[in-house]
Amino acid sequence: MDESKQEATVAFDLSELTEFQFGPDWARASASSPQTRFAQTNRAERERKHSSGPRDNRNRPPRHREGSLSHGRGERRDAQRRELPEPATGLRVEVRPCNPILALFATEIQRQKRALSLLDLSRVVVAKKERYDLVFMKQEGGPMLIHSLREDGACWLTEAEALAYIHRAPWLSEFYSTEQVQVEPPKGTFTAIAVCSLGGEVIGPVNWHGYQPTITQLYKEKYSSMPMSAFRAAINVNKDETAVQQWLQDASTRTVWHPTREEDRQKVLSDMKEVEQDFRDHHYSQVYEVVEKVFINGATPPSRLSPGLAAHLSILSGKHRRNPQILIPNLCHGLARHHMPIYKWHGHHYTGPNRIRAVPAETVLADRMAAILKWSQENSGKKADAMFAELSGVPAGTDEASKQAAADAYAPYTADMIWLMEQGFILVTNDNSVWFPKGDASPEKKA
Repeated sequence: MDESKQEATVAFDLSELTEFQFGPDWARASASSPQTRFAQTNRAERERKHSSGPRDNRNRPPRHREGSLSHGRGERRDAQRRELPEPATGLRVEVRPCNPILALFATEIQRQKRALSLLDLSRVVVAKKERYDLVFMKQEGGPMLIHSLREDGACWLTEAEALAYIHRAPWLSEFYSTEQVQVEPPKGTFTAIAVCSLGGEVIGPVNWHGYQPTITQLYKEKYSSMPMSAFRAAINVNKDETAVQQWLQDASTRTVWHPTREEDRQKVLSDMKEVEQDFRDHHYSQVYEVVEKVFINGATPPSRLSPGLAAHLSILSGKHRRNPQILIPNLCHGLARHHMPIYKWHGHHYTGPNRIRAVPAETVLADRMAAILKWSQENSGKKADAMFAELSGVPAGTDEASKQAAADAYAPYTADMIWLMEQGFILVTNDNSVWFPKGDASPEKKA
């Protein structure tokens, strides 16, 4: 599936991205005025300082901390990985941010005018599986990739797997209807019933001739993503006579299938083997395509993937959550496709409204812009509210009249600062710090 097709079929819940604090209130679009929004930001910042104590951020870039895992968690993860099937060979596999979240990043960054590190953005991507894709690319001699044309995102490596999936496919009713018909109950003496402890499914007596076929059928329908040995180990025996009688009653009916094709509606398919054969003959090419490259969303359930593909998904998802920095190269490429600038600053990759650059010598700035630029040079790393208060000469205040007076005084400086941010002459990072990124007075040269 190509990226444009994938973008149209994957739904995202990105509501918690507000916790990432894309931009300050004064840079956000809302019904309130820019002055009011920035006054709200100032108030929130003062409350934060009051609760956490003073902090000097002068001349220090934002810090980037890597996550840590306890030894016990690592052992549990290793044990879980040992239970996975082997990852399929003959494939090149990459993790890439989904187009919808790349578009969201581009829109928000251009709107908020913030400089954001790609490491922070990578953490946002890997925090939820639906925000990234695994891209499987067939190598020479590698397996074929059988991808579902439906929106279930299923992908298989063999025709047998693709056919086995129809037992639980959400689209099966599109091609077949079912009917319950009366049959003779099984003959014999039955004293115990086998039950699957995973889902409570009743299988039947162990001495019943249909016992093994029923196990095979149940495994195909619901549990084929796990090893057959583990499935069999989950089967228990119930010797309750009531359970035996209930099974005999249920066994007096069975399910048959009818194709929904107009010309074959009266055709009876007595079991799923016949359904599989009918599907192969009439509908296989309507549902599946063989491809050499496919995008599989990270939130795709393992039950909809070949075990070898599901193993790649599990391993790479865990690896990227623990080490989000390895997503940065593909995040760079993705943001570039959305026309977002990428640059290095303080040894980290960043994106923002523009690349950082020095003010050209011939540039003539208005007095307010020149004052903002000079303050940024001398106070690089300090907070925006401190700059506005100092340059305007109006403190934020605490009562409503003082707050409104500050908001009115800050408004023209806000507009000028945004212009300087758009040009790349100054940076404002996610914590409301103002930085002068280029020139002799920059933090990199002061260190």
